[in-house]
Amino acid sequence: MNIIEIFTDGACRGNPGPGGWGVLLCQDGKETKLCGGELDTTNNRMELLAAIMALESLPPTSNVRLTTDSKYVQQGITDWITNWMQRGWKTANKEPVKNVDLWKRLHNVTQKHQVDWQWIKGHSGHRENEIADDLANQGIDSCLKDTPKIADSPAKYSTQDNSKMRQIVLDTETTGLDPTSGHRIIEIGCVEIIDRRITSNRYHQYIKPNRKIDDGAMKVHGITNEFLDDKPRFFEIVDEFMAFITGSELVIHNASFDVGFINHELKLLKQGWKPIEKYCQILDTLSLARKHHPGQKNNLDALCKRYNIDNSNRQLHGALLDAEILAELYLTMTGGQVSLLGTNETTPIANTIKRISKDREPLAIIQPSKEELQAHAKYLTILDKTSGGKCSWQD
Repeated sequence: MNIIEIFTDGACRGNPGPGGWGVLLCQDGKETKLCGGELDTTNNRMELLAAIMALESLPPTSNVRLTTDSKYVQQGITDWITNWMQRGWKTANKEPVKNVDLWKRLHNVTQKHQVDWQWIKGHSGHRENEIADDLANQGIDSCLKDTPKIADSPAKYSTQDNSKMRQIVLDTETTGLDPTSGHRIIEIGCVEIIDRRITSNRYHQYIKPNRKIDDGAMKVHGITNEFLDDKPRFFEIVDEFMAFITGSELVIHNASFDVGFINHELKLLKQGWKPIEKYCQILDTLSLARKHHPGQKNNLDALCKRYNIDNSNRQLHGALLDAEILAELYLTMTGGQVSLLGTNETTPIANTIKRISKDREPLAIIQPSKEELQAHAKYLTILDKTSGGKCSWQD
């Protein structure tokens, strides 16, 4: 019987992270190459999917010799799977079998063919295995190429607030800087504002990301991989989170970053969620600060110092703490002076008129020099250019 030679491999950048699978089919002196990828996966899943895609591409009752460099796939399909099925897809420790959806799919397709499973050591110079490995990485590249970079830096959200709406001040912490490289949300913090008053209503959740946190990110927020081990995953909290924010105006500092990550998480679920902009209005306080203070530092710490907001507890970033600070900062920056506790108590200020004697000494008037006037005019020109022609002090 004519034997079809198949060589498969999987790859993952991050594990979990963007992954790819590759297949080399050899028959009658001809070679056929297949590859594909997913944005959020693991190396084991890609190794399994490579074998599945190879076998599913064949006509029924094919005679196959399939070579993989994955002991997980080779031993799983030839040895472990029998016991798993007898236990109802449970391991010897009575734990659910990982990747059970793919194992069932692989088992079903192997029933249609005669398959001889072979193992070979990876990255050992074997020609066909190296080709399969290269195809798996091509699968990752094509997956990333087809996915737009959504956590972009240019400000593109409104600076016009709508305080008549219910407002939610939101912040996130993440495993890294770019979701298209497999980074995930690990903390969400939300603070509610109604009628320009901070309420006691909060949403706060830590999330298990199923990937390692970058060292640089860990230094920023202090959240460790071990701390997140027992936390829920995003799909377990998405309904509660979306119910809390839907219909509100989200107030976010550097909105493109947080919105990019949230939209990426919603897309990975494949549950029909639309981009978050379809559920909420979004106000970017970074764009608002740049409008008010062109040419100056406008990160959260700099703005707190400028507006005299106490952020002494902010040794490390934290989503809920940063959301609380941003809530007070936003209200102060847009003209409201309110307590962070959101109380309705106000201190009355007595309006008194103090008469000034007509015999007082006249106030000294110091006229600017010619050089000072020229320097002032030059600075206003720079300020007007930086603010896009919105300098209020130009003649």
